[in-house]
Amino acid sequence: MLKDRNIALIGFRATGKSTVGKMLAHRLGLVFLDMDEHLVASFGRDIDCYVRSRGWEAFRDEESRLLAALASRRGMVVATGGGVVLDPANRRILKEHFFVVWLTASPDIIHARLVNDPGTASNRPALTALPLREEIEHLLRERSSLYRESADLVLSTEDHSARDLTDILCSRLSDLNTSDRRDF
Repeated sequence: MLKDRNIALIGFRATGKSTVGKMLAHRLGLVFLDMDEHLVASFGRDIDCYVRSRGWEAFRDEESRLLAALASRRGMVVATGGGVVLDPANRRILKEHFFVVWLTASPDIIHARLVNDPGTASNRPALTALPLREEIEHLLRERSSLYRESADLVLSTEDHSARDLTDILCSRLSDLNTSDRRDF
């Protein structure tokens, strides 16, 4: 059922896409690709520097090009950037070529994770002029319906470790692989 589709993890910043993605790929024997890390390597500088010099629109264009390129590959778990769902074309690509898992967390949990992550400033630059807590709430209101529209499966990362989430995902994916249903 899933052999023809990659797995994409979507969700807001600090919801565990990279951590769970690495573990899931390892468990399933697939290649893991973190889109933000890939873009940083191709830019030769961190996202904050890139965005300050080129702007968010240029970053989103590069993100969209990468997602389109990944759509033709197989055998991958992809951790997307948090804003990948903003572009309707990206949402179509996700729906057509990926099994999409939306990892969620509350604004409080996201805020705590971002504040405690030393890489936040360079890897997760501000998206608005709002204070961090308000930015999180604002962007979650803006993006939640887009994440929901794109997702085949929704999992909260609040009450589970990354290992537990990987176990849950493997179980759900196994169920889907043995199912006769065409819709996820």
